[in-house]
Amino acid sequence: MIRINQLKLKVTDSVVKLKLAAAKVLRIEAKDIATLTVVRRSIDARKKPEIYFSYTVMIETKFSEKQEEKLVQKLKNRDVSLDSIPEYREPKLNDVIVGVERREFFKEEKNRPVVVGFGPAGMFAALLLARAGMHPIVFERGADVDQRIRDVEDLWEQGKLHTESNPQFGEGGAGTFSDGKINTLVKDKEGRSSFVLNLFVGYGADSSIIIDAKPHVGTDCLVDIVKNIRREIEALGGEIRFNTKFTYDKERDKDRNIILAIGHSARDTYEELYNAGLEMQAKDFAMGFRVQHSQAMINEDLYGEVDEETLKALGQGAYKVTHTAGNGRGVYSFCMCPGGYVVNSSSEEGKLCVNGMSYHARDGKNANAAIIVSVRKSDYDGEHDPLGGIRLQRELEKRAFELKDGKVPVQTYGDFKKNRESTEESLGEVKPEIKGQYGFAKLNDIFRFEEGSKYASLNDFNETFVEGMESFEYKLRGFSREDTVLSGIEARTSSPVRIPRNEEFESNISGIYPCGEGAGYAGGIMSAAMDGMKTAEALVKHYNSL
Repeated sequence: MIRINQLKLKVTDSVVKLKLAAAKVLRIEAKDIATLTVVRRSIDARKKPEIYFSYTVMIETKFSEKQEEKLVQKLKNRDVSLDSIPEYREPKLNDVIVGVERREFFKEEKNRPVVVGFGPAGMFAALLLARAGMHPIVFERGADVDQRIRDVEDLWEQGKLHTESNPQFGEGGAGTFSDGKINTLVKDKEGRSSFVLNLFVGYGADSSIIIDAKPHVGTDCLVDIVKNIRREIEALGGEIRFNTKFTYDKERDKDRNIILAIGHSARDTYEELYNAGLEMQAKDFAMGFRVQHSQAMINEDLYGEVDEETLKALGQGAYKVTHTAGNGRGVYSFCMCPGGYVVNSSSEEGKLCVNGMSYHARDGKNANAAIIVSVRKSDYDGEHDPLGGIRLQRELEKRAFELKDGKVPVQTYGDFKKNRESTEESLGEVKPEIKGQYGFAKLNDIFRFEEGSKYASLNDFNETFVEGMESFEYKLRGFSREDTVLSGIEARTSSPVRIPRNEEFESNISGIYPCGEGAGYAGGIMSAAMDGMKTAEALVKHYNSL
């Protein structure tokens, strides 16, 4: 097959024109193209007001393979190459395991693999194990997604936290109450990402996610998708035990095979497993604040002035910004949510953190993103305390909680720079769009430490944050406006812990297979799902070796 990159059409053009454009690039007749498959679509707005969709397509011509090869060589076009579409091969289990017929072997509960956590990593690990006929048992400390919705609404509407069922814990994991972005920077020669995307579409997502460079599902759609995946697992003999917190027992679990997909917020489970001898390492991560701007302003920054038809075709604008501060710390955007909401995403009593969320329509008035600053292991003595990053997170989330007695603390950027608490009168054009109760506060105090504190190196945080915000003004006009709304703290962008594993994906404790975001191997829905798949593949390989 022939791959063509950067095949451009105006955003309002019909995709029917792609075949003609591809034929023109290849210098052949359109009738000579047997099939055309779009594998990627991104926005090219570098020459505003002219905006294009840039496509990557795979072409199968009516020529022979040798003729296609000669055609590509003759063109000498760096955007044209020979390639193929990777097709994912699900892991297959042997019919007989240690002399026992597979079906009989997995009737014994002690032989069934255990998956801890039912977020993206655990969900896709369990799905592959179920499809292989292994009848996995999933322990999920939170509730099923329907009950979880009610519990989350209690938090947002009444400030009532359910510590085991909330935006972090429950069916679908933290990603269910997020923007639902499923893009990834992970290279995928085996086709795992296509497997995930096609499964999502099969279970209710819009088919556009298969080709969009920044695919988005939305919280409202994710709810049904995760339920459908769960139902398939159960239909294949898997079992999901909701409201059941996994507790590791060295003697009871010594012969079990356990996929550990606990996510980055199961802090008590980290502590329990660390005390049981599971090797852990501290890692760098990042924290900061959610910032809200007018989505209309962001759209104009990215697209210029466009008509409604063009904007509808493009969708709400999404940005990504980065800056290296003078002190060497990175400042960058994370989990940008067009037309979305800031959400109270807490999971522990007396502590508060926020996240961002969008519905499928992305029709909220504001754009929001986390603007985060890098935190080094040395900032919390990670070299000597693998769980030191968790202790730092808890301390900062406690401070955020105490600012407004559990309500999301809000401050304008102008007041942040002046080190003063905001009031209703501080607001300008941008009004807070927050799922959860909120109040005006002074976020500056969260990252202030006394001299001699073990966290004193983070006293440069506020200045670094401001430096980053001011630098982004040169990329997106209005980004550092005085009425930009800040809220915090965004403390759980990624796990501050990595659980080492060998080439077989096994930890230092035999039978424990760490994976996903909580183990330090992923950073979002897609990468977590793919890592869960890799871990399931490794476990199937292990069973086949018995």
